[in-house]
Formats: sequence, structure tokens, C-alpha cells
Amino acid sequence: MTEPGRAALLLVVAWLLAAVALLALQGMLLAWIGAAGALSLGVLGLRALVRQQRAPSILDRMPLPERYRVADDLNQPLAAVIATAEQEASDGEQ
Repeated sequence: MTEPGRAALLLVVAWLLAAVALLALQGMLLAWIGAAGALSLGVLGLRALVRQQRAPSILDRMPLPERYRVADDLNQPLAAVIATAEQEASDGEQ
């Protein structure tokens, strides 16, 4: 961090400490902390809800290629997995 950056940070911290001291002197510090905490929780909850609603549905995902489905099936012999991968590779080259 540069020297002007440190000075600016120190100035911001000093102003914040002065604001906290004034709130404490007026007896409003606990009310302010409670209100700020409640507002922060509300904003975080709303943000989580919006993010969940905007997430893509699992039903909209593209299906896995056949080679992945065969490879994920542990009952399949290794030869079948290799044959499926080779078949898809040769189909892609044409």
C-alpha cells in the first residue's frame, strides 16, 4: 500500500471511530448496531433468494454424452467404455 493510501485509510478509520464515539455518547450505539445488523441480514437474505431464483434449473442442463454415462456405470466392463469413447471420437472426425 502506498503512503497516500495509508493516510486515506487512517483518515477513514479515524472518522469511523469518531462516529462510533458520538453514537456511544448519545446512547444510540446499541440501537444503531441492531438496526445495521437487521438491515444487513435482510439484504443478505434477499440477495441469496435472488441468486437462487436466477440459477439455471437442473432440468435445463444438456444431457451427458454417452461416453460419460457408460463410464459412470461401474457395472460396465472397461472394454465397453473404451469402445463407446472410440465410437464417439470416430463420429466426431467425420
